[in-house]
Amino acid sequence: MGNHKRAGFTIIETMLFLGVSGLLIVLLISGTGASINTQRYQDAAQSLKSLLQQQYADVNSVVNSRDDNWSCGDSATPSVSSTIKDNRGQSSCILIGKYVRLENEKISIYNVVAAKKASNSEDTDIKLLKSNYTLNISKDNVEQSVMEWGTRIAFPRPQTADSRKIGILIVRSPDSGQIYTFTNSDSSVPSDGNVGPASLASMLVSGTSVPGQGSRVICVDSGGMFASNDRAVVLLEYASTSGAVELQSNTILKENGRNQQC
Repeated sequence: MGNHKRAGFTIIETMLFLGVSGLLIVLLISGTGASINTQRYQDAAQSLKSLLQQQYADVNSVVNSRDDNWSCGDSATPSVSSTIKDNRGQSSCILIGKYVRLENEKISIYNVVAAKKASNSEDTDIKLLKSNYTLNISKDNVEQSVMEWGTRIAFPRPQTADSRKIGILIVRSPDSGQIYTFTNSDSSVPSDGNVGPASLASMLVSGTSVPGQGSRVICVDSGGMFASNDRAVVLLEYASTSGAVELQSNTILKENGRNQQC
């Protein structure tokens, strides 16, 4: 009788097969996780861009959502009262815009109202806003949310500060109907409870300064995801429409001549 060899794998071959298979599975899972995190990061940056763009649409097409127990005096301080109230559309205040407050991952959006206090003649809308109107926020129906997937706003490099705050004021002139955007940042941004006439008036500065109408690069930090922090929501100078809000990568920022990188 001849010798017969049994077909099969040796222990070493089996161990090698299992090791290689395990490594491939680990690499596959790791690559899939990184891809998902990258997509989440890009979605979060896009969502912030869309949110800011929506504010221009809301300012351009004002919706008065208040109920009938709301009143607003000459100080542009909206209040809720069961005895003193203004019928809808008959308040001494007018809805003129939105105030967006960004702090790290937190987002607060307020309606901005204005009460006429004088009738001075000025040569620009911005001067008219400052001299003839008192601006304030309505603390009714405040929209509060957080950025998606653990992201947050951040400074462009080489700034190393861990915390960032930005205030964005978008208003429609009661006199001309033109929309204007003003921003301030960090120490100039009051807490949510302290936004008021003084802080809003300080933002009404013409020109490309800050506070004022200058462009802003708002970096989106991934919050520790396996993704590069290379996305920025850019608010162009003299912004007046949703088209002035762009999503740009570091490559595009550089191509556009910006020294700031995320």
